[in-house]
Amino acid sequence: MSISGTNDQNLLRRLRQKRVLVIHPDDEDRRILLAQLRRIGCQTEKLASPPDTLPREVDVVLFLLLRNQTDGTVQWMAESSNITRIAIISYETPEILTALERLHVHAVLSKPIRIFGVLAALTNAVSLTQHEARLQQRIRSLDETLRARRRIEKAVAILSKRHGITEERAYKRIRDKAMKDNATIADIADAVIASDDV
Repeated sequence: MSISGTNDQNLLRRLRQKRVLVIHPDDEDRRILLAQLRRIGCQTEKLASPPDTLPREVDVVLFLLLRNQTDGTVQWMAESSNITRIAIISYETPEILTALERLHVHAVLSKPIRIFGVLAALTNAVSLTQHEARLQQRIRSLDETLRARRRIEKAVAILSKRHGITEERAYKRIRDKAMKDNATIADIADAVIASDDV
């Protein structure tokens, strides 16, 4: 099998592991959508109307977004950063477009639901959610690195002033101590700052 074929199989395998909640009134559109999701192999649940809170075991939510749905009935979705959100719409009014943006929707399906497009929307939406999660993790990591860097600079200044040495020498002392103690430079910097506060 080619590399492309292997990737295709992995993609389908990942989709089959997704737990999908469909929030849509019981009608022909919902039946078509559920049948297609089951053909893909997704684990599906269905609700006729939005719940007050999202069940924990859900990875993907497909939900009907109505024109008059501005009362926050699905506002919890905007706060669920790790959930893939796919809206089902009948209209492209300014209110609907604003709601799509506010709810951070990853993909859109239009009514009437057709089999064609469900797999593509699901694939792209899941990929986008995973990409967003990686970006958020990177942001958290960079924020932590920046905070650690500030603490290290403060500790270097403390040691430099306390011992009358250059900042380069002070940094080298912190680094050497970290290596000797099998600790991070940030941990040693925190200890230097704590000892200065006493």
